[in-house]
Amino acid sequence: MDASAWFAIPGLIESHTHLATVANRDRAEFLLNRQLYGGITTARDMAGDARALLDLQRASLVKEIPAPDLHFAALMAGPEFFTDRRTATSAAGETPGAVPWMQAVTPDTDLREAVTLARGTWATGIKTYAAIEGDLLAAIAAEATRQGMPVWSHVHVGPARSLEVARAGVRAMSHVCDIGSAAIPDDVFREGQEGRRGGFVDVDLDHPAVDSVFAAMRQSGTVLDATLRITLRVTRAFATGIDSVRAARDSARALRPGAAGDSTRAGRPRDADDSPGARPDDPRPTPIDRRRRGVRAMCSTEDAMDLTRRAYEAGVMIAAGTDGMTPPDSVFPALHEEIRHLHEGAGLPMMEVLKAATYHGAVALGLEDSIGTLEPGKHANIVFLRGDPMAGPAIFRSVELTVKRGTLYYREDFGLGAMARDPAER
Repeated sequence: MDASAWFAIPGLIESHTHLATVANRDRAEFLLNRQLYGGITTARDMAGDARALLDLQRASLVKEIPAPDLHFAALMAGPEFFTDRRTATSAAGETPGAVPWMQAVTPDTDLREAVTLARGTWATGIKTYAAIEGDLLAAIAAEATRQGMPVWSHVHVGPARSLEVARAGVRAMSHVCDIGSAAIPDDVFREGQEGRRGGFVDVDLDHPAVDSVFAAMRQSGTVLDATLRITLRVTRAFATGIDSVRAARDSARALRPGAAGDSTRAGRPRDADDSPGARPDDPRPTPIDRRRRGVRAMCSTEDAMDLTRRAYEAGVMIAAGTDGMTPPDSVFPALHEEIRHLHEGAGLPMMEVLKAATYHGAVALGLEDSIGTLEPGKHANIVFLRGDPMAGPAIFRSVELTVKRGTLYYREDFGLGAMARDPAER
């Protein structure tokens, strides 16, 4: 095969996807097919129904379906987290928190048994989510490491905040915005944990505690799964929702007697001042997060980009994960958008963006000895591009050929197909 006119890069790694929050084989196959023909040869699913994920993992490995190699997490969280409705769908037919791929843990949990059960699901790693104290998180990470499994944690798993997570020995941390939790004043954070306060609080993201998180991550080799794309989508949706609420509020005021002097705050965006007790004139205080994450640090799109750039400048490895998907009619997967945000938004040089989408994802998985770079002895995971990837993010869309474990998938053979509807939408 003459590839002299193309540029070769390692197979891309999607470091944060969700394929089976609700198990739907057709839907998952659609997403995986689009990922593979978009240059992704490895994907990390960050918690879902392990029964479905294991089936997809096998189907990809034996080439039953065109898909990246799939690795997935077994989830551990405090008992309070399992009020989250997503856990019910990911454990459908069973009790969330009481299945091997979704376990409720406390300081009294036999962690040796818990990690062994997680390994038995064929999960690559353990994801920690919420309602976990710092000491417990460190104990989980130590036992998982002893048994050969990486721990992937949310940056903030309240009660444990980002600095405790960074010091706990986890392999990767997801969602850059929550690094700001290190700067939440202790008394404010305590109020959130005690249920006397909720929502988001304004913090100083230049606080030395934030830099301490980066320093701890660099020292331990912890990878940051920044997920800039989902941050951008959430903040845009939030802003749109605020605008809609404001418009409806203003229309209602205009129809009320005495509207000109009305100072009612119904529909006001929930921010740092909207915590219970902070605004006595607010009849609808922010609901308390019963999953015990407590208060969260406020973070805009610009803040997320800046934090990611600072993490890179501090020597932290950045991985490219999306925590989402592009619309069903998009011919490229969401990872291409994350690549663009890392360069154009966070300002990472293109070589560092390439590392984020390849080698650093392999480090997060603990598979840097077999994937992530083009070297003898590693899997033949290669993407051939028409243009030089150092020229900019758009070149990553010039995929001509994806090679996964030596099998060739030509872009010209790609068919988008139709994505099955989510059962929850029916």
